[in-house]
Amino acid sequence: MRYISFFFFLFFLSFIQAQENLKVAPIFSDGMVLQRNQEITIWGMANPNEKITIRFKSISVFTNSNGDGKWSAIIPSQDVGIPFEIKINTQSETIILDDILVGEVWLASGQSNMHLDLKRTLNGEEVAKKANNPNIRIYNMRPTYPTGKGGVHTKEELEKIQNNKYFNTKGWVKVTPENVLYFSAVAYYFAEKLQGELNIPIGIIHNAVPGSPIESWLPKEIIEQDATISNLVAERWRDKKDEKDGMITVANNQISLKKITSQKHPWMPSYNYINGIVPIKKYRFKGVIWYQGESNAEQTDVYKAMFKMMVKTWRSDFKNDFPFYFVQLTSREDRPAWSEFRNVQRELLDEVSNSKMVVITDVGDRQDTHAKNKKPVGDRLAILALGNTYKKGSNYESPIFDTIIFKDGDYYVSFKGCFKGLKTIDGKEIVGFEISKDNINFENITPTVQGNFVKFKLPQIFENQFFIRYAWEPYTEANLISGNGLPVSTFKATF
Repeated sequence: MRYISFFFFLFFLSFIQAQENLKVAPIFSDGMVLQRNQEITIWGMANPNEKITIRFKSISVFTNSNGDGKWSAIIPSQDVGIPFEIKINTQSETIILDDILVGEVWLASGQSNMHLDLKRTLNGEEVAKKANNPNIRIYNMRPTYPTGKGGVHTKEELEKIQNNKYFNTKGWVKVTPENVLYFSAVAYYFAEKLQGELNIPIGIIHNAVPGSPIESWLPKEIIEQDATISNLVAERWRDKKDEKDGMITVANNQISLKKITSQKHPWMPSYNYINGIVPIKKYRFKGVIWYQGESNAEQTDVYKAMFKMMVKTWRSDFKNDFPFYFVQLTSREDRPAWSEFRNVQRELLDEVSNSKMVVITDVGDRQDTHAKNKKPVGDRLAILALGNTYKKGSNYESPIFDTIIFKDGDYYVSFKGCFKGLKTIDGKEIVGFEISKDNINFENITPTVQGNFVKFKLPQIFENQFFIRYAWEPYTEANLISGNGLPVSTFKATF
């Protein structure tokens, strides 16, 4: 009798295990938002070489798992409509995903200023209390241990990081006060404005990691194929104590807690690409909003190369030339490299197709990298998307330097972008323009607004060649804005 019971137990155990073999990737859950008007790839695991049926609405799609149990299927593109369910079947198992919406999906990524949650921002707790919109769904890939307690990871935390168990998520959830309080403030404000203007479901995938440098978002092979990038990355991450690169110093100190020579860290090259991009790279979305750069502000030239390679790689991974909207660094007075870095970000607009930039120098903080007023950041990203992607509005960009024109003894600075008119934020004379004969010693000038131009004369001691710059202080009080209130970008130019 015991002999029979034992075999019955083994049969029962194998039956239970079989019931757990059908899986979908973690990004698929009840309440998810699928990108409208794009083919949808759904994928997961099952028993090897098993037939799988996906049913939704009146459509059935069939596929088979491979010898390793991996499967994927393509669902025909859908338009916005009522919530529906997807049923996934094998011969012995069924998964039902319910309350699925179709709308616009965006990826919000970067480092701490994108990660910063509503609770820690200006009026964030009050905003969260009023958040209750079932047509906004969020997929929060939240770092388990963003920077460690007191800036140092424990050995136990490092072990999870080592095993790539870094992101936690509840799956797709509706916007409620509880769900958004610890969700990215920038991403929430972006989604809220989009949903209000488009009046369709909006989905936000968030995977920003505090402190993360751009090299952590690049695959290893991309880093290694470019000598300039690989040399910089190797130099930054060699075992050293260098207060000039404090972030890497902190990371290396944390890594030293473990005696594993290959210990990983969330800021290390490729870590966030492996953990934050690869698991979702077949999921379809409309575009990316990106807020990052503080951890690379000292490496302006190489940052350009890495930024361009990252955008190119992600677009290739997702098989989509999606719009890439990024945030220019704000103002902080003890960050001398930020003026040059903001200018490099401006220059990237001409080097990365289908990209746009929001300017936020007017909402910085003299002493805090994490300026707390995040609503203008999210709103400006949404205004940019509404104008450029969804063709709603014509006055949605910060003025970006274009060229200098000389006419009838006067010089005119022209700007590009979709904006109407220029003015100062306080109604006073323009502040923030400087000129120089040698690109070393600069003096202030006070141009005047002429429509979409600013006009000035050269001081008599100047010759025809000169250097001009605007909003060049790390914490700038430059006050030129568009007619829609969007600040003019930092720039430097030669005439």
